[in-house]
Amino acid sequence: MITSGRWPLTLAAVVLLSAACSSDDERHTLTLDITGEGSVNITYVINGHSTTEPKVALPWRKDIKLTKQGEDTWSVAIRRQDDGPVSAVAYVDGRPFTRAEGSGSGTSNLSGSIR
Repeated sequence: MITSGRWPLTLAAVVLLSAACSSDDERHTLTLDITGEGSVNITYVINGHSTTEPKVALPWRKDIKLTKQGEDTWSVAIRRQDDGPVSAVAYVDGRPFTRAEGSGSGTSNLSGSIR
């Protein structure tokens, strides 16, 4: 969704997935895939631990092993400095989970949790 050529301040997709797991000990892989033009600042928080990657050239992809027993949570903030399209998809174990897209300067957010 685009608002006046700018991303809404909060473009969030919050999803809770109860995966078909035999136990809480099963680990999952979160893949963050951001495409577009130019560069962005990316901040992701995995189970409360924050990492910022400044001035990342697009496209950008990151695989993260989720290691917490029970529920894993994450959020991703993508800060764009200039115009142009950007699309972000979070995959869990190779399957699309949440997505956001837009153009213009601003911030977009993805978040989710998995058991």
